[in-house]
Amino acid sequence: MRVKILLIYTGGTIGMIKDAATEVLQAFDFQNLLKNIPELKLLNCAIDTISFEHPLDSSNINPSHWVQLANIIEKQHNHYHGFVVLHGSDTMSYSA
Repeated sequence: MRVKILLIYTGGTIGMIKDAATEVLQAFDFQNLLKNIPELKLLNCAIDTISFEHPLDSSNINPSHWVQLANIIEKQHNHYHGFVVLHGSDTMSYSA
């Protein structure tokens, strides 16, 4: 059985790439994760992604976002073997 992982992007620099034309950071398109990072195929697991509708600077994360994150994981709990949450560093310890 192939391991299934759900990657949840809340915001933060870890999920940003530099726009080649403007050199401004913008949110990475996680729908194209395997296309842009083909090395992930070496992990021999299925990776699905969910991104917050509006990626947040981690200094703006608050309890309502923790509830949103918990609801995503609760809803998807039976469909995945594990979850990876991409999150900025400012409030990561609170979210953890």
